[in-house]
Amino acid sequence: MEFQNFYIKLFVLVCLVAESIQGSRQRIVSGSSLQGPTPRIVGGTQAAVGQFPYQVSVRVNGKHICGGALVAQGFVVTAAHCVVSIPSSFLSVQAGTIDINETGVVSDISKVTPHPDYYYDNDIAVLELSTPFNYSDVVRPIPLANIEAPAGEEVTISGWGRTTNGGTPSQLLRYSRSLTILSDKQCARIAGPLNPGIQCLSKEKSNGFCDGDDGGPAVHKGVLIGIASYYSDGCGSASPDGYTKISYYREWLDENTVTPTVPV
Repeated sequence: MEFQNFYIKLFVLVCLVAESIQGSRQRIVSGSSLQGPTPRIVGGTQAAVGQFPYQVSVRVNGKHICGGALVAQGFVVTAAHCVVSIPSSFLSVQAGTIDINETGVVSDISKVTPHPDYYYDNDIAVLELSTPFNYSDVVRPIPLANIEAPAGEEVTISGWGRTTNGGTPSQLLRYSRSLTILSDKQCARIAGPLNPGIQCLSKEKSNGFCDGDDGGPAVHKGVLIGIASYYSDGCGSASPDGYTKISYYREWLDENTVTPTVPV
């Protein structure tokens, strides 16, 4: 009976953690309120089947909490804040579908590796799949950037997050190409000094990522350059969104995954 009560309490705790991820993450940078990920692509377009074969859904007890990117048959990269407080036995990854309610292909997680220095900054984690995915037209990895993408270039983001601030999550995968890379100096002028592991993406109002898109991919010319970490002044605002910069963490990622090397 004691063991049964323990597992019931653990299950409730995990559910509460999952629900908290769906809310926003607060952080203060140079006096600005920067709020963390919530589910959606604001102002996006519905994706076609197979258009983003690297896109995955990170789930707790079968419920979507965050996005992620498949980078090898057995490895997914996502945001650390999505998974750091959740036992791996409660986590799974779904791939191969644009409909969040369809099964696609699913694997449990055998190991969660958050960055050892994660605490707001260094918001990146590697998930090792219990059952590596077989590649197909709708399931395929994306290469990791090993150099910074140039400022001013267009970036594509995707996810199942909310489509409006305070709205409902999207059942179908959505994407946006309306974001632009900011240099570190450009971002610092707007948001103040930031960790060098942050990639700022600018966009117009009513665009960008939102709750449920956390951990999702930012892609430049077919290469993963960022993982959705936080947004500023509420999702869909005109302020830049913050992404974990893949090139900055490339050495750590190579140590914890088996991935191809492709330049931006």
